[in-house]
Amino acid sequence: MNTTAQMPTDPCDECGQMKPAFGFTLLTSEGGGPGRKLCSECCNREYMHRAGLPELETVDFEPLTRRDCVGKEHTFHFVVHMSTGLGIKAFEMVDGVPGGYRFFVLEPPQTAVRVAYDKLVKKIEAALAVRYLRSSDFPGSGAGQNRLYMKGTAVNGRIDEGDDGTPVVVVDGRQYSWEEFGQFLTPYNGFNFRLECFDTCDNPDITSEPARPNLVWWLQLPEPERDDEDHRHH
Repeated sequence: MNTTAQMPTDPCDECGQMKPAFGFTLLTSEGGGPGRKLCSECCNREYMHRAGLPELETVDFEPLTRRDCVGKEHTFHFVVHMSTGLGIKAFEMVDGVPGGYRFFVLEPPQTAVRVAYDKLVKKIEAALAVRYLRSSDFPGSGAGQNRLYMKGTAVNGRIDEGDDGTPVVVVDGRQYSWEEFGQFLTPYNGFNFRLECFDTCDNPDITSEPARPNLVWWLQLPEPERDDEDHRHH
């Protein structure tokens, strides 16, 4: 898995500039003619013009590198896109295409681009501070038998599509098959679970050990105090 590949570029049909290839939008022609491939800046300008809104500041943010909680570096690229609101995507490049960790924020249209960007960076940093999988860490000659398991009782990730079109999951920024993901759950054989899906712009709980009620709370109740007369009778 190569995460250091450079972002490919393509020319924009509107401004003619070479822009990151994964920030383009294809606009179809109402008359059935050929569509136009617009960079995010030109697309946003046209969208705001049609909507009668002030021109959007489309910033070509520089790639951002952050370390996760185990010290591994992750470099993110950004795309600003106006649709139902002001959206900014952040993604890693894996083997020349977007992959690994991906993040998205969607803010009201009047939000300043740099304010939305700051929110996205905080979202990235918060996610990188959490790890959901751990190795069994057998020492010495047993290291070859190490396997990954869930670190806590909860795991966050992304449902994606593999090269062959089959569904895969991405956890801790790495892609796994559903069979591999099932192996991570073996410590919880016999447990119940709940699978819940969220929009990419949502902000669900990201902890690996969410707070849960104590199901045997009575075992932690303090013993009742006995007065002196009770002690004398015994």
